[in-house]
Amino acid sequence: QAKVLALRSGVSRPARRAPPLYPPSLAMGDATAFGFTVEWHDKQADLIREYQVTVFQPSKGSLEVAMFDVKTARSFLKRSEMPNLQLRDFRIGGVVTIHSRQLKVVGYKDARTEQALGVHHSGVCVLTVPSMFMQVGQLMERMETAGLRLARMRLVNCGGPVFAMQISGDNVENKWRSIQASLEPGCVQQIDNSELESYFDRSRFPCTAAFDNCSLCVVRPHAVREGGVGLVLKEIMASGLEVSAAEMLHLDRAHAMEFLEVYKGVLPYYADLVDGFCAGPLVALEVRSQTGVCEKLRDLCGPHDVDMARYLRPQSFRAKLGKDNAQNGVHSTDLEDDGEREVSYIFNTLCK
Repeated sequence: QAKVLALRSGVSRPARRAPPLYPPSLAMGDATAFGFTVEWHDKQADLIREYQVTVFQPSKGSLEVAMFDVKTARSFLKRSEMPNLQLRDFRIGGVVTIHSRQLKVVGYKDARTEQALGVHHSGVCVLTVPSMFMQVGQLMERMETAGLRLARMRLVNCGGPVFAMQISGDNVENKWRSIQASLEPGCVQQIDNSELESYFDRSRFPCTAAFDNCSLCVVRPHAVREGGVGLVLKEIMASGLEVSAAEMLHLDRAHAMEFLEVYKGVLPYYADLVDGFCAGPLVALEVRSQTGVCEKLRDLCGPHDVDMARYLRPQSFRAKLGKDNAQNGVHSTDLEDDGEREVSYIFNTLCK
């Protein structure tokens, strides 16, 4: 009745306001909260949907995430623990996976978040020279030891094999200057972002994969996040195998399922394997040798079972980088006949 009287009298009711993305008490109490604007491509409806994501960083334990649907002005995801995410993953332009949805981070939600994380998420763009190619694994290990991580990376042919990379992390400028001072002058150039983009132009710099006598090595997302790329590159090159192509990419769930379909019904943790494969950026490598490349690469990777790898092959990639059997550090081609097919799927089908 009160509603009817209000309408008759011409008095409009105040517009309903959307609830705040996170309560101030949480932002200042049990955790530090950071806000981001993200987009998700709804393939079924062919729409870009916008969400606000709050990332809670507690003093102890894993990150927690809450999501708010901007269009419906409703909570989309209650505050939930996300053990596979780190704050550095929420860089502008990056992609994070939350409950199988790949969300592109398009902006900071507020000035406080931008002020707190802008420096942390800033990046340095670098280009190695061809003579540095065999030492790039050691270079990446130095970066990873300093707390820096790859944000983008690609191997191109520019007068020889060179790596184009964007490096991110806390205090990245000063840390990179310290690393660069320890290198031989001229072996790595610092370039601006616009120049880096040109090396990701596939019409100008085509994929370097050869698609023969090859095997595929994939540094899984958890190992990329934890700083394992340098180790893998260093050990592969030191073994005498050739790294002929390298790309950093983020698979969606459909592509991860297609690539790993051979394990469906075979491995009891297949679903976890898929989740891990699309949880963040991975690094794919075409590895070549005139003979027995798959067997040689498998020897470096070690047994698929992480506990067995630690016991039998403690120096293998899986012993050093593996967390469990679904997140065992690296993928490598099982059979010689599958090498060209797997390499072609990553470098020819997905990297276009």
